[in-house]
Amino acid sequence: MTMPCKLHRSDLVGCVGVDIGGQSTRIGTVLPNRTLKLISFCTQPDFDVQIDMLVDKIKLLGVDEIRRVGIGSPGPLDWKKTFVYDTPNLPWRNVSFKKLERKLGVEVLLDNDANVAGLGEATLGAGRGKRIVAGFTLGTGIGYFHIIDGHIYHGSLDVEAGHQILDPNGPECNCGQRGCLEAFVSATGIQRRYGVPPHELEDQGAWDDIALRLAQGLVNIALHTSAEVLVLCGGMLARGEMLLKPTRIYYEQMLQVYPKRYRPPVVTAKLGDRAGVYGAIVLAHVGHSGRA
Repeated sequence: MTMPCKLHRSDLVGCVGVDIGGQSTRIGTVLPNRTLKLISFCTQPDFDVQIDMLVDKIKLLGVDEIRRVGIGSPGPLDWKKTFVYDTPNLPWRNVSFKKLERKLGVEVLLDNDANVAGLGEATLGAGRGKRIVAGFTLGTGIGYFHIIDGHIYHGSLDVEAGHQILDPNGPECNCGQRGCLEAFVSATGIQRRYGVPPHELEDQGAWDDIALRLAQGLVNIALHTSAEVLVLCGGMLARGEMLLKPTRIYYEQMLQVYPKRYRPPVVTAKLGDRAGVYGAIVLAHVGHSGRA
């Protein structure tokens, strides 16, 4: 029987994590006293400048001997080639992090930012001690992650459960489909449907409708993954019980296949906005499945 991944912060010493966002980039490492050291800087519009900044800031972390570097980035990307394609969330187009690998002289691993945040939560946060962890990052879009035995599961390409179709006659999504989970639940979808961003939406009836769709998505991934726990991350959690209470109620009402005691609980992230950095550090430590 495979045991849950038991990872300790002390295991991560010497690994460096990079969390890249459209506005800011954060890098971090776990010090020998098991505390996290963080350095942030503005994400640079010129990729070559971004690489040079990463090299300089990574050196400032003061790691005696870097074992490996992990990076979480918005996609679409090819994690096998450390290549980021034409993504709307970054100022670069079709770039490779092999350049960073050459400049640092250590291996660099890349993955989707939702996968990386999920890896952080699965190993050090809300999913710690569980073998199979799945969940969503709720923000401008809906990211999905599926972690098995402390490694990111990709499938043949990558799993896009944020684009599962809940209603084929539903609102149009940026991906080209109609009725995606993202079209109903993301900040972008909420703005389109209700005319205000999530932090300004005060109509509980609207939040009940949003929660129903989120619960549908959670039930679907519970059934498809048989995960031990489902984790919700991201900025939408700031709405608290307006979203979470009805989501849990609908989830329990809909998920009837499993006896109640075996239903994966829906929990919220514990690492907050550091999940991406911690996840990137963990990625540097464990590697991709089959490559560690």
